[in-house]
Amino acid sequence: MPNGSAPVKVVAPPWTCHYEAYVGAFYVSAKTGLPRELAYEPLEASSAKFTEAGVWKGGMVMIQLLRYSSTPVGPYDEMILLPGNFDVPGGHGSHIRITRIYVSQRDSAFNGRKHWNIPKHIARFKYIGDFSAPPFTVQLFPEDPAAETPFFTASLQHLAFWTPTFPFFGNVLNWLGVPNSFVQPPLPEGEPKEVLCGTDAWYKVTASIYSPKAKLVWFDLRQPGKEADEKNRHWWPGIKRWHVGLWLRDAQIDLGDPEVLEV
Repeated sequence: MPNGSAPVKVVAPPWTCHYEAYVGAFYVSAKTGLPRELAYEPLEASSAKFTEAGVWKGGMVMIQLLRYSSTPVGPYDEMILLPGNFDVPGGHGSHIRITRIYVSQRDSAFNGRKHWNIPKHIARFKYIGDFSAPPFTVQLFPEDPAAETPFFTASLQHLAFWTPTFPFFGNVLNWLGVPNSFVQPPLPEGEPKEVLCGTDAWYKVTASIYSPKAKLVWFDLRQPGKEADEKNRHWWPGIKRWHVGLWLRDAQIDLGDPEVLEV
């Protein structure tokens, strides 16, 4: 392990976590092609068993920004990319997949990789404003403290002066064609091995999500400094700057043991 680092805390499922989150979504066609430089961290991009594990089908791309106040490994921040659907080998159909995800602490990274094949990496999160009181901006930086340029920026603001609050249940997504389960291929091992562990099996993960206080917000994907870059100025190629998002407050997620798939 790195000098001066405490051993990673390993906590087996089930996990119950409390958090606040913003979820942005937009539709992309498979005809546009999957932008690998955005969809994957370099470690996973270099692994054929991860990137060639089923054909990308396009669909609803989701970006999630979360702040966990309570988890089995303590509080942390998280950014998740689910870039639509992938075919799963072995006749398991088409499922959404987390291809890129960042967290702010090592324990979350290790446990996510080990227990659910979630390809977590460490990043630094910077907030301009209050996460719990839009408008605010979040920027993600490489783990290296010397890095000064963010690789992802998003800003959130209210949809209107007043919008209603409503309860949100994760199984509602099933009615919209977005299942509350996802399928993850095996992960490659990276450095440090004590954090970026590799795995060997395919996992199907089901998440139970609930928020008593959800409301709609604006999700702004303008990338500062890239306004003249037609391809990357809104992060994902070819999309608009503004998207309707969902703000989940006092939310809870439950993650159990994954289902091991024979592929």
